[in-house]
Amino acid sequence: MNKRALGGLVIGAVLAAGAVGCTSVQAADSLPTVGTTSAKPTPTAATSESDTPDDSGETSAATGTRKPTTSAKPTTTHKTTTTTSAKPVTTGAKIVSFTVVSKPACPVLAKPGAPFSSPGSPVVIAWKVSGADGAAISVDSPGMYGSYGSDYAASGQLELSFPCDTTPGKTTHTYTVWPKGAKTVSQSLTVSATNNT
Repeated sequence: MNKRALGGLVIGAVLAAGAVGCTSVQAADSLPTVGTTSAKPTPTAATSESDTPDDSGETSAATGTRKPTTSAKPTTTHKTTTTTSAKPVTTGAKIVSFTVVSKPACPVLAKPGAPFSSPGSPVVIAWKVSGADGAAISVDSPGMYGSYGSDYAASGQLELSFPCDTTPGKTTHTYTVWPKGAKTVSQSLTVSATNNT
């Protein structure tokens, strides 16, 4: 057998074997395509900042937004307290009487040929005031309230020394009384005595 005939037999055998065990193979292009569905995210309800509950106010039913509420503030009431010091009642204060109960006398000094001497005598004044619970007295200072004392009784009398000058003439002293606390209501007495030289 020549080489050509031998080659034909070999090819024929191969073809025969291929016909017996041959299976049908589909091309890759003809394979069925399996559809894949990508999962899409489920949309969630958007939450706005205004829907977030907080403690700052109430939610409006119309707009869904919260309105701030104003807390009640305590009301502070300021009271002014005025403190007044107690003062003597001087309404209608007046001097009922102011007199000299006993006149003064200047002392007498002994001299050669005149051995008689005397120590002199004081002055006694009396007063009565109304509309006040006391009296104030001044000696030789009619414009100075209570220069001799401002806590005397509303009525009374007072004995005062009467200093005399040593020169010829007379000595004069002035006495003033006020109802206690009534500095604009006063009365004065001028009392004189002869100097003994």
